[in-house]
Amino acid sequence: MALNAYARSTTDRVVLPVARALVRIGVTANWLTFSGLVGTLAGVAVMLLGAPLLGAVIAGVAALVDALDGTVARLRGTSSPFGAFYDSVTDRISDAAVFGAAAWLVRDDPVDFAVAVIALAGAQVTSYIRAKAESLGWQATVGVIERPERLLIVLLAIGLGFLRPALWVLAVGALVTIAQRIRAVLHQAGRT
Repeated sequence: MALNAYARSTTDRVVLPVARALVRIGVTANWLTFSGLVGTLAGVAVMLLGAPLLGAVIAGVAALVDALDGTVARLRGTSSPFGAFYDSVTDRISDAAVFGAAAWLVRDDPVDFAVAVIALAGAQVTSYIRAKAESLGWQATVGVIERPERLLIVLLAIGLGFLRPALWVLAVGALVTIAQRIRAVLHQAGRT
């Protein structure tokens, strides 16, 4: 991940102590994954009911909760293919809900709505490329805008009221990331 690649040691200093505390009190990775999804959906509902800042905060906290699931699973020794599958599926649902809300918020402008749809589709395709590449034994983790960046940008934009320009950044960034990932896979496929 782009943020993860540059801030791994910093995020580990925050994530590991929180994850250890959650393990000590018995929290499971699947519970965090489920809670992240429910929190994101609740945040989206609040956004659409007319409180975009509060909704963005709720969805942002839910995303932070969800970000802990993998670390908790590793610390508990419960990492599994199903857990990875479950996390990936709930992440796609959360992304669709947040970007769907963004599209709804700009629905009155056909150009902005189209850009929002491109950003939503780009988010889904970016994740699909990585999953498909990994299922075939390749890596596709490159890209200028990955999930943490997408969520940070879209939630800040919704909450603080700069959604239209942010959607352009997200749409273009998604298209660039898709191209980067396809190029990475092509390079690896050429070596096999």
